[in-house]
Amino acid sequence: MGVFGGFRRLLGIEGGVLCGHLLRLDADSRAARFSAITSDATIRRYVDEIDWNWCRMIGYFREGVLRGVAEIHYERKFFPGEAELAFSIEKPYQSSGVGTGLMTRALTVLGNRGVGTASVVSLLSNKSMQRLALRNRANVVASSGVVFMTITVPPWTLGSLMAEAADGYVGWVCRNLEAARAAAPCPASPVLSSCPGGAQDTSGR
Repeated sequence: MGVFGGFRRLLGIEGGVLCGHLLRLDADSRAARFSAITSDATIRRYVDEIDWNWCRMIGYFREGVLRGVAEIHYERKFFPGEAELAFSIEKPYQSSGVGTGLMTRALTVLGNRGVGTASVVSLLSNKSMQRLALRNRANVVASSGVVFMTITVPPWTLGSLMAEAADGYVGWVCRNLEAARAAAPCPASPVLSSCPGGAQDTSGR
């Protein structure tokens, strides 16, 4: 995981990491994520406006670089019952199981917090997202080229709590490994230096 390849949570201070990933998406992958043609400026503004207290980002890292993300955006209630999911995966890592891993972890996080329903919106052309949602028994409705998918989140179990705890521990270890590696002298990244840093999230969501 982390330096080699795996999943961990993104913190609010890693907004620049998220921004760099989204900027690396090709045109088709941007359209799949945002359901529209999206410019670099729009992506930077989107990341800058994220409220990290009401969301959770689960990332897939390969050799220390963020290559895929599941975004969980909670409804703004003290005990949210619903959440919206969004997925982005860089083209070389698509159709390799990354989406399945991100979806599994996103649903585990939601179930462990008592969230009962997850919604996903995609373009009709995004067949990969639709197949992923259908594998999780989504209710699917299509209208005017847009597909609305609703997933009933499995409730928490002892196994799901242990799975999230294990992911959290491994993620903590790998985050520290990545930080140690980043401390070594290296050329500045023009992509990350132009991205917002994000605000620290203070919730346990």
